[in-house]
Amino acid sequence: MKQKKILALESLRGFAALSVALLHLNTGSYFNNGFTNNAWLMVDFFFVLSGFVIAFNYIDKIYSLPELLTFQKKRFWRLYPLHLITLFLFTGIEIAKYIVEIKYGLVANNQAFSNNDFTSFLANIFLIQNLLITEPTFNGVSWSISSEFYTYTLFALLLLITRNNRVIISLVLLITILTSGILLFYYSMNEDNFTGPLRCLYSFSIGGLTLILYQLLKKMIQLSNSLISLILIISSVLVVINFGHKTIGYVVLTPFLFGLTILFLVLTKKNTAIHYYLSKNYLVYLGTISYGIYMIHQFVWWTIKQFLRFFLKFPVENLNGVTSIVYDNLLISNLISFLGISLVIIFAHFSYILVEKRFYKKR
Repeated sequence: MKQKKILALESLRGFAALSVALLHLNTGSYFNNGFTNNAWLMVDFFFVLSGFVIAFNYIDKIYSLPELLTFQKKRFWRLYPLHLITLFLFTGIEIAKYIVEIKYGLVANNQAFSNNDFTSFLANIFLIQNLLITEPTFNGVSWSISSEFYTYTLFALLLLITRNNRVIISLVLLITILTSGILLFYYSMNEDNFTGPLRCLYSFSIGGLTLILYQLLKKMIQLSNSLISLILIISSVLVVINFGHKTIGYVVLTPFLFGLTILFLVLTKKNTAIHYYLSKNYLVYLGTISYGIYMIHQFVWWTIKQFLRFFLKFPVENLNGVTSIVYDNLLISNLISFLGISLVIIFAHFSYILVEKRFYKKR
């Protein structure tokens, strides 16, 4: 079954992926602004959007164990190949760092295998890194893939057990939102706590519930202009800019705003201005390659930074054992950011063509 897509949501997924990429390439350029500096919240947007899209495509589709296994197989082939490739790329980086340290006495961003040890490697192989390890390892952003994969499984089990009964599904999602939300308030948002799986479960459940609300409302409400959707998108951006640094309260509150934004966007008629602009081919394609942007950008950033340091002799500083580039020229910073994000998009394009599309048959 080919997965149904809502083009405007695809475009928003692309924007979110780019903002996360720019968050991690912090050169102090104009690309690093109040929004991108707090773009860690866009991962929660991914979770909400995934909950909506998975429910949109699979509610009423999983009634038997074979159908559940087919669903899980599709999700595996969607996520795992690129995850495995980036894991091997970062393993290669650790080996290269080790050789350079032994041979030349040079340390890159940190010592080889200081965080990325064999235990972390095995956890990444089995996609359980965010369930067992409290800090990002290897391709650090893959923590969210680890959480999301098993959240998919839980949701598919919910559909199977309830026989797709929307009343029971809604009650379970509400209880999940309430309990995981309370726990998120309780735990601090730092690497020492297992908040990653909670964030995923919480936001994914909001997305699933958003889909059920949409199905209830779509015959009664069809918005003929873009005003409410536009206000909600702008509100989401402003909340991220102004409150993204206040981690606890807003990691709980912001996903509700993301859910509302998605809800009113899909309730808005397709012939409105907001759908017209968000359905532009180049924006939709950013959404299509967003998984590649998300998974590849840290490898590209690491490579660029080592080139700047060792070949172009950019100054560095060492904070808590981590060596970072010092960017003291705004023009150069903007150029690096522009070239960097361009490279990420190019790599993501080829990742989509050479890796992701090749596994569509298995899906």
